[in-house]
Amino acid sequence: MNTVATFAGLTLLEAARRRVLWALIGLAAVVVGLSSWGFARLPGLRADGSSLSTGQAHLAAVELLSFIVFTLSFVGALGLSFVASPTLAGELESGTALSMLARPVRRWQVLGGKWVGLSLLAAGYVVVVGGAEIVAVEVGTGYRVPDPAAALALLAAQAVCLLSLALLLSTVLSALAAGVVTVGIFGLAWVAGLVGDIGVAVHNTAVARVGAVGHIIVPTDGLWRGVMHALDSTSILHGFSDEVAGNPFMQPTGLRWSYLVWVALWIAGVLAVANVRFGRAEP
Repeated sequence: MNTVATFAGLTLLEAARRRVLWALIGLAAVVVGLSSWGFARLPGLRADGSSLSTGQAHLAAVELLSFIVFTLSFVGALGLSFVASPTLAGELESGTALSMLARPVRRWQVLGGKWVGLSLLAAGYVVVVGGAEIVAVEVGTGYRVPDPAAALALLAAQAVCLLSLALLLSTVLSALAAGVVTVGIFGLAWVAGLVGDIGVAVHNTAVARVGAVGHIIVPTDGLWRGVMHALDSTSILHGFSDEVAGNPFMQPTGLRWSYLVWVALWIAGVLAVANVRFGRAEP
C-alpha cells in the first residue's frame, strides 16, 4: 500500500504541473463569480421592474444551478479525461514505464496509485466547485439545496467513473485518442438519457429503454440524474409540475441503492480490465 500511496502522490504532482488543470481551476473561478452575481440579481428579474415570487425565484434558481453544475461537470470531464489519459498511454509511448516497471514494482500498484491520485483530484475539484455554486445560490436567492452532501458525492462518483474509463482506454489507445473517446462516450451517455426521457414523455417503451440501457452501460448520466434530484426541492417539483415536466435539468425521482451498488461494481470491473490490459502492455 505504501507503493500505491507513492504513485498516488506522484500522480497528483504530475497533474498539478499540467496547464489544463490550472485552466479548469481558472474557468471554474470565473463561472462561480459570474453565477454568484447572477443569483444575487435573480429575485428582481422581471422586465417590468417587479420581483419574482419566492417560489418562482427558487424554481429559476434550481434550473440555473442544475445547468451551471452540468456545464462545469462537462468541462471537468473534458479536462480530467485529458489529464487521466496520458498517465498510462503517455508513459508507455515514451518508454517512461520501462524504467518504473524494471524495479520491483507490480503493475497493479502503478495503476492503483494513479487511480487513487486522479480520484482524489477529480473528487476534490467537483466538490469544491459544486460546493461553491451551492453556497452562491443560497446566498443570492435564499434557496437551500435539500441534500448538498448527496449531490456532491454523486458528482464525485461521476468524475471517478469517467477517469476510470479514461485509464482503461489509455491502455489500448494513444493518449489523445483515449481522451477524445472518453469525452465522446460521456456525451453519448447523456444523449441516450435524453432519448430515454423523450420515450417516457411519448409513452414509447422501446425508446425509453435506450436511456435505461445507457445508464447501465455507462453510469455517468444515471449519476447525474441523482445529482439533479439532490439539488431539487420536493415542494418546488410539486408546486410547478407543468414547468418541471420534460425539463432536462430537473429530476423528480432519486437513485436506488441497487443502482449505486452497480456503479461500484462497474468501476471495479473497468479497473480490473484496465489492470489486465496494462499487465499485457509492452513498456
